Amino acid sequence: MRNGVDRPTVAELVVAAQAGDRTAWAELVTRFDGMVRAVATGFRLQDADVGDAAQETWMRALEQLAGLRQPEGLGVLAAGRRVHLDSWAAEQTVETAPGPEEHALQAETQRAVRSAVDTLSGRGRIVVEILFYPPRTVDYAVIAESANIPMGSIGPTRARALHVLRRRLEYTEFGPCPAAAGRDR
Repeated sequence: MRNGVDRPTVAELVVAAQAGDRTAWAELVTRFDGMVRAVATGFRLQDADVGDAAQETWMRALEQLAGLRQPEGLGVLAAGRRVHLDSWAAEQTVETAPGPEEHALQAETQRAVRSAVDTLSGRGRIVVEILFYPPRTVDYAVIAESANIPMGSIGPTRARALHVLRRRLEYTEFGPCPAAAGRDR
């Protein structure tokens, strides 16, 4: 069935493309590539990434073309002409690896925590180091033997040590923000 402009419908183009008609596939791409690129641009991608996202989208659509049971439902051309970009495009818009600032903050925090742990003494320090530093263990028999305490004392010893650590870290400004600190006391 033809529309009012005597152009093939999307369903007709899909059926033809499924039968191997390259012209039909090219027409689908021509009709909807601007929309695919507009959606990719909406993700604030750079021009080269918009091109990559569009290419990836069309490759995925072509891969799924043969198995499409409803020709009007082509993955990127569903009802309402919405475009489903592959998760690749979304991954390109979000930085997944921590940046240098994040690495610096993590290192500073690790140094502050290590320094606070180093100020602990006795069994509390041993329990914290065994539980939270490599090689970590949660085997209470090993912890009890290493700290020379009964297994039933591990939890209370850990709680006291963590309380002391929290207070020391708050003192060095690594604790919760002032508003949260007031609620926590």
